[in-house]
Amino acid sequence: MKRFRKVVCIAMTLVLAQSISVSSYAANIKVVPVRTVTTGTASAKKIVSKLNLNKTSVKLIVGKTITLKAALSTDGMPKVTWTSSNKKVVTVDGSGKVKAIGKGTANITARTSDGKSAVCTVSVITQNEAYIEEVIRLVNSERTKRGLNKLAVNSRLSAAAQKRAGETERKLSHTRPDGTSFSTVLTEYKIKYTVTGENIAYNYYTADEAMEGLMDSKGHRDNILNKRFKNIGVGLYEKDGYKYLVQLFT
Repeated sequence: MKRFRKVVCIAMTLVLAQSISVSSYAANIKVVPVRTVTTGTASAKKIVSKLNLNKTSVKLIVGKTITLKAALSTDGMPKVTWTSSNKKVVTVDGSGKVKAIGKGTANITARTSDGKSAVCTVSVITQNEAYIEEVIRLVNSERTKRGLNKLAVNSRLSAAAQKRAGETERKLSHTRPDGTSFSTVLTEYKIKYTVTGENIAYNYYTADEAMEGLMDSKGHRDNILNKRFKNIGVGLYEKDGYKYLVQLFT
């Protein structure tokens, strides 16, 4: 049977807006100072090996790999060994090649034979999480190209959108399986708003394809480019190879 793709949308007005803050992280590596070595009555400076990695933090999708590189500053060539703090999340081989195994966060540590170390923090996400992140990036790209504000990712709105994505597998509509409007999910998740909108996209295998389909539809495009919206939540549900994407806006 030939698969079909479909997008559906709606926007409506209701009760009070909210804001969201976005946080970021970074890992740091200590710089080892120069040590003075004294021989007899003479004093000479000897460079103690310093170890740095080409990355201190990285995000990987499950199944993907990256090779970390260690940069040494030393008067010798100490051996570098690699370890993972959680092999269920990431593994690493003797050359610094890291493979994402499962969702989570782990540290990859490089150590020299003379005791120096450096750490890279690896965050591993699923394919669906990567799809969602790319959809959000593309939405904000479309908005900023037109001089509009970027939408903030709201955790409650994201949870509501994820619930709606699961519901659209049962009923591909802005009406929920219980017969109520999609907007009732916002009340369910205690989300206050003055205006809201929902976009639904079905059976698009990549974020690029989904966004192309949404932007080609006036109603969906109007939601994506609505000046009144400040927040976004995106959900993605997959069953039997079909993807159900929901964007919620407030």
